[in-house]
Amino acid sequence: MASITLQNINKSYGLVQAVKDVSFEIADGEFFGLLGPSGSGKTTVLRMLAGLEHPTGGSILFDGRAVEDRSPQERNIAMVFESNALYPHMSARQNISYPLKIAKLPAAQIAAKVGEVAQMLNIAHLLDRRAGQMSGGQQQRVAIARALVRQPNLLCLDEPIAHLDTLLRARLRGELKRLQRALGTTSVIVTHDPIEAMTMTDRLALMRDGVLQQVGTPDDIHNRPVNSFVAQFFGLHSINLLPLSDLSGTDRHTARMGEAEVALPASVPGDAGPDGRLVIGARPSQVDVQRRGTASDTRDAVRLSGRVYVAEQLGDALLVTVQSGETSLQALVPHDRDFAIDEPVDVVIPDEALFVFDAATQATRRFARQTSTVSRAAISGPERLWVM
Repeated sequence: MASITLQNINKSYGLVQAVKDVSFEIADGEFFGLLGPSGSGKTTVLRMLAGLEHPTGGSILFDGRAVEDRSPQERNIAMVFESNALYPHMSARQNISYPLKIAKLPAAQIAAKVGEVAQMLNIAHLLDRRAGQMSGGQQQRVAIARALVRQPNLLCLDEPIAHLDTLLRARLRGELKRLQRALGTTSVIVTHDPIEAMTMTDRLALMRDGVLQQVGTPDDIHNRPVNSFVAQFFGLHSINLLPLSDLSGTDRHTARMGEAEVALPASVPGDAGPDGRLVIGARPSQVDVQRRGTASDTRDAVRLSGRVYVAEQLGDALLVTVQSGETSLQALVPHDRDFAIDEPVDVVIPDEALFVFDAATQATRRFARQTSTVSRAAISGPERLWVM
């Protein structure tokens, strides 16, 4: 196990700069996430941590010692890929024990280590099966066991459950989290799925186009995003972003959203820039939709009109997409409501649920005061945010 520090890491491929001046710290024993859309640079950062890529500039420290010039073996890295990469002609037992045999450990010690990690991953009954005799989830457990049996300083997980079906992914998320807690192995997972990052990690780094956007706990990033990209990317349902203009007019409690008029709470216009523009945001769980003319007259809220584009039944809630002029937004409302396509509706967003973003820079000007809590276990070490 090791604590890890990245200091001003850069990575270029010819004229293409894939990672740009990235810095963050990972505490010893922490489960850390690298999150971002495709092409954001997260996998490149993981590969540099693992020693599979050499940084163009900057330093990577394991327990305070520079390791840029050390091989993955010298760093004692274990890696699990999306493809489990098991040897098909070997049994699960042989796959798991292979790195220990390469290290020339005694046979009795190898057997004990394999049995221990197999019990932890609930695959002891599979040890004599080959890869072709196991399900996808079982194969991935064997791949994880093979990585963990070495007791690595750092466990690197490159989207290890992305190819599995929804129910199995949800189950393995929980198993991986429990396993990491039990072992205390410093671990880094790469994912493009905000739900994986939110549910599994202690802290995470969110990247975009090779630039680090924010580092923090899932609760930090969900409820205190540093800009509109972070707010929109991170969450179970993407945040609604409403670009407003003409807030400098005579009636400062209304604005234009394209061609549509929007009623605003008194607190919002003061956040507008000199050009009378800003962007407001609200998560679907904080947005209410009512049939046209039935919503209560709430002044301390954003109010706009539109038509139902589609309503999707989720079982415990109804996800309603509303089209208002050229802007669409989503709301999670009680499951027993019923809306027809193209039905005229009113949308109400309470003032305390609003995020406010600068229209030019996209930086956050105000966080929502009414937020949904992402409960996380406390972690040691200071919390830090980087904005780039």
